[in-house]
Amino acid sequence: MLLIAYLIVAICLLNRWDAVVAVTLIPVWAWAAIGMVISLLCWIMCRGLPSLLVFCLCLATGVLFSEETLGIARELVVAIKGEIAKPPLAGPVVGPAKIRVVNVNAVGSEAALRRAIEAQPDILVVQQAPDKAVLDAVADQLYGVDRCVASHRTNAILARGELLGVIGDPENATLHARIKRADGFIIDVTNLDLKGCAPSLEIWRPAVWKDLIEARVHNRRLVRASLGENEITRSNIGRVISGGFGTPPGDDVYRPLETNGLVDSYGEVGLGWGNTFPSEYPALRLDQIWVSANLVPIRSTTRLNPESTNRIVVSEMEKKIPVTPAKPATAVPVTPPPAAPPAPATPPAPVTPPVTPPAPVTPATQVVPAPTSSAPAAQPKPVLTP
Repeated sequence: MLLIAYLIVAICLLNRWDAVVAVTLIPVWAWAAIGMVISLLCWIMCRGLPSLLVFCLCLATGVLFSEETLGIARELVVAIKGEIAKPPLAGPVVGPAKIRVVNVNAVGSEAALRRAIEAQPDILVVQQAPDKAVLDAVADQLYGVDRCVASHRTNAILARGELLGVIGDPENATLHARIKRADGFIIDVTNLDLKGCAPSLEIWRPAVWKDLIEARVHNRRLVRASLGENEITRSNIGRVISGGFGTPPGDDVYRPLETNGLVDSYGEVGLGWGNTFPSEYPALRLDQIWVSANLVPIRSTTRLNPESTNRIVVSEMEKKIPVTPAKPATAVPVTPPPAAPPAPATPPAPVTPPVTPPAPVTPATQVVPAPTSSAPAAQPKPVLTP
């Protein structure tokens, strides 16, 4: 019987049907504790091995599938590595790419709001905010002249940057603000106001069960409408959805956020005990900060706020700078330069015969012609042969 009950609860938690909302609202660790107590009592009474096996199964489920144990394990690992030299998320944010978001339920108290500004947030999301004059004074203290304040009914958003636009839900206090930071990065911030859908001791009453189903359907519709206010797929626009969700993690109201690629900052990198309600002994994590894929969570914690009913959530994230892939080089055909026109034919140079220098004139013996006379020339004498 214990094993059958375990399987039924596990199937309900996996599917999150609206009809079994009373089962799915109870955290995993609470169901594991209930199963451990019942199986331990059965083992004490019967001393049977099946009871002991179910006890071990419930213990393993509570340890492995509860986000509370995951946060404690992360903090233990970080502490062992010595990465925490000071209180986490204390001091101003270092680096232009880092953004710190703080969510606080001020319950109308200025003291509760000033507890939140100790974390020095870049964006402060406030539920049940105090008067507008108090919000302006806190914004001046945090950001000076580079500040913006948006408010709608009981919700407010304080931030460093330029306020580009504000949308307030006419039916409730849900608030949307578009903020442009000094580096040009734009962030759309949503401060949700959802109906309470948390487990209570009267959860098994039919009337309460019906109200919880209606609250879940309403909250899920409101979350979907909030996602549709602004485009969330652009790399130069970040999305932050925060506020009092009024329901524990894992409920079906978070399904639209997961479907659209948003990330629960504490569920991703949270340290320590992340539950926020009630403030002194928190058992439920009703206050959360979800971010878009281009805002990478670095660390998330909660802080005690004695002046409020809920703890403060502090999440630090880093902008993911998109890297534009280099375009492959396109082979461009290289056109050879046009050939030079052929040079005009040059007529052959006239052949000049070599000039023989004149022979030097050697002075010759002047021949004096013989004198002529009128007398006849002497005849040659005959030669006599002896």
